[in-house]
Amino acid sequence: MGISARDIMSNLTQKSEILKELSKEESNKLKKVLLEMMQDVHNACKIYSIGYSLHGGTALGAIRHNGFIPWDDDLDIVMMRDDWERFKQVFDDALGESYILEGPNYGNKETKTYMGKIYKKGTKLIELQDLNTPFEKCIYIDVFIFENVSDNRFVRKMDAFISDFLKAVTTSQIYYLYPNLLMETYMGQTIKSKVYYKLRRFLGFLFSFISHKRLVGIFDNFVSRHPNTTKYITVPTGREYYMGEILPRSSWAPLQLIKFEDRLFFCQSDIVGYCRKHYGSTYMELPPEGKRERHFCVELEFGEESQNKK
Repeated sequence: MGISARDIMSNLTQKSEILKELSKEESNKLKKVLLEMMQDVHNACKIYSIGYSLHGGTALGAIRHNGFIPWDDDLDIVMMRDDWERFKQVFDDALGESYILEGPNYGNKETKTYMGKIYKKGTKLIELQDLNTPFEKCIYIDVFIFENVSDNRFVRKMDAFISDFLKAVTTSQIYYLYPNLLMETYMGQTIKSKVYYKLRRFLGFLFSFISHKRLVGIFDNFVSRHPNTTKYITVPTGREYYMGEILPRSSWAPLQLIKFEDRLFFCQSDIVGYCRKHYGSTYMELPPEGKRERHFCVELEFGEESQNKK
């Protein structure tokens, strides 16, 4: 779409009191809950021989800080497509008592995005764009999927364009199908953000004849269609991933354990290569304060069980 929704919302948050920035105490509590969740996921994956890796800022935090990035309070993992499919099959038996899984082409319920989310029952985390939506609103771990990438550069360019478009349509549908006054007020703070929001809602309207669940399923089927005999893999969350951030298949296995806070979790074999590719050659340097990503929400509750484990 050319303009980053994350960048727009991040800039707006600096000027707004609509969203709640977590206090240091709340951030520490959230990190503790996420660690408990990650330990449970790690144990289940070991039992069922399912591969996963710390991902994104979580992987960077493991390398640079031996844990969470100090100003960050979310947790991301990634699985290869085959592992993700098996994870969906065993989830209810392995983790269903305490957690809820959401993801494309999984079950009969509505799915928010093109990736998976593991929610902790009994907690509450409401983000601005989720107001009035039917999706789960709990503390969660994001599950990204490494997809096989075509060896043909032309096909990769086509995949980049189509996946980018489908992703934009699915998120735009949420703006259109589940409008809320708070989001409209928030995005109306500047002309740029107001125009962006209206264009996104219009795009969602144009494709409202397709159910959101079906459209997310179409995206999932499209990006997962290549065989696992290709040379490269990527997480198809934008055209830059298909064209620049593809990784050799050999960067995945064998998985290795890496220290994260006071735990050991799995990461892909070339985790340094991944961080260098994703964050650039200066990935070990701390960004200036103004460039540090901050997370905000509308409401946060930890649940009785998590509070009792303090």
